[in-house]
Amino acid sequence: MTIRQLIFLFFFAATITATAQPTLDTIQLSLKQKPHLFGKFDTRNSFIDNSRAKIFGLKTGLNYGRRLYFGIGYNQLNPPSQDFDKTILITNINGELEKTNAVLRLFYISVHAEYVFYQTKHWELSMPLQFGVGQTYYKYNQFGKRKVIDKDLNFIYEPAISVEYKFVKWAGIGVDVGYRFMLTSYKNLNQKFTAPTYAFKFLLYYNEIVKSIFPNSKLAEKL
Repeated sequence: MTIRQLIFLFFFAATITATAQPTLDTIQLSLKQKPHLFGKFDTRNSFIDNSRAKIFGLKTGLNYGRRLYFGIGYNQLNPPSQDFDKTILITNINGELEKTNAVLRLFYISVHAEYVFYQTKHWELSMPLQFGVGQTYYKYNQFGKRKVIDKDLNFIYEPAISVEYKFVKWAGIGVDVGYRFMLTSYKNLNQKFTAPTYAFKFLLYYNEIVKSIFPNSKLAEKL
């Protein structure tokens, strides 16, 4: 799948869902529901300077009526790819210059909001949004110590469209298509982080699993 195809899919999905924006009544009704805990992890495929990259993410928070989700998350470039390494010169223990690889790192803390605008027994369509702040830098070792260069603060905005199909009560599959907008100093890192994102998901609904195994527990009441 090319970058152009991903961009087309994202904006095509965004156009289709433009008429499915959450109404004030729906939001108010959902917020009146008792909030329940949720947690999820995901691996989003993306691109950095036209090379493929994977972003690993963890999220937790509260959901209201299974229609509105609010939470926080942690995201990082994982695993580090050699495609993004750069060669630098360092001074070795003998005082001589030698080449070594500096590894690109990316991480950010995010706030997360998601609205489910279509929901049936098996299907769910939603619009997740994520805002994050974190750092990018290059890491290398010198004299057995960790060194960091080109450290830069970054701000990230990630809108997406998510489709899920639940084939049994506690498991399903899904796909996300979105875009990562990132403000950072390209001059320092010489990398382009603004790019499409996509993910193919196998879903385990742990809340349904807990409710099935421990239906009368206090944890089941919170989920």
